Amino acid sequence: MGIEKDYLMRQLMQLFEVIHKILGHRNRGENEQAEDQIRYFYNCLKIDTDVRKLSIEELLALLQDERKLSNEHIELFAFVLKEQGELANKENDRINFFRKAYFLLDKVERESISYSIDRQMRLTELKAYLN
Repeated sequence: MGIEKDYLMRQLMQLFEVIHKILGHRNRGENEQAEDQIRYFYNCLKIDTDVRKLSIEELLALLQDERKLSNEHIELFAFVLKEQGELANKENDRINFFRKAYFLLDKVERESISYSIDRQMRLTELKAYLN
């Protein structure tokens, strides 16, 4: 069990580092590099499905049932979806990414035993985008 926890912690740290790179590239206007990092993030989680084409229910089934991701992983995944929404050129794609990110974050929030101000702020920001 200890080895599995160590692996999960290392994976979460690696994913967090990728998210940091995504943010850095997006803030500098390096959208292509940010999209490369998003693809790398999905590759780290072994997700080769185009998430744009999945319904929210299909996405949740992929993450929870097929990939067996923890709520911590799902929260990071939602953050990447939000960033994809920020990078999307089409308004329909933006809303789609934001809606999926909101749903996943809300699910994590409802199931989490710990309070996260960061999660609350992201949920509020996503709700504002969707209204």
